[in-house]
Amino acid sequence: MSEGRKVGARLTFFVLAIANVLFFAYWWVSVDSRTTAVSRIEELQINPDRIRILSAAARGPGGVPAKAACLEWGPFAAAEVTRAEGALARLRLPQPAVQGSVTVDGVNQFVYLVREPDAGTVARVAEMQRDFPATQIKARPCPAALTAIPVIP
Repeated sequence: MSEGRKVGARLTFFVLAIANVLFFAYWWVSVDSRTTAVSRIEELQINPDRIRILSAAARGPGGVPAKAACLEWGPFAAAEVTRAEGALARLRLPQPAVQGSVTVDGVNQFVYLVREPDAGTVARVAEMQRDFPATQIKARPCPAALTAIPVIP
């Protein structure tokens, strides 16, 4: 009976040793999940140079005219409005940007709406946004009242 225990102990030892070797080999060969996650995050980051507007739909579902697309840039504090208007004026937009107001945390601030921007305009506004780190760029339908008098000549 002691001979049977020795054989069983040896067999168990070898099985466990082989399992450890196989686990180590799998761990060594498998890809590090953190490295993979970092590369996936970098692939998912938005790059303004890769944004392409293919076309704007003239009609929505059911043949109803679709709202025009606008690019909203803001919010700006009152002290930054002049600087933002100067940056937008340098773009020489076909349709001038329209200034709107929003309330953020109880403070009146300003946004600019650019009607039907092309891919180049979106990329240039994204570049200008780097000079205004507290602002955001959003795509949204243009409000019906966008026919107001533009602020930027």
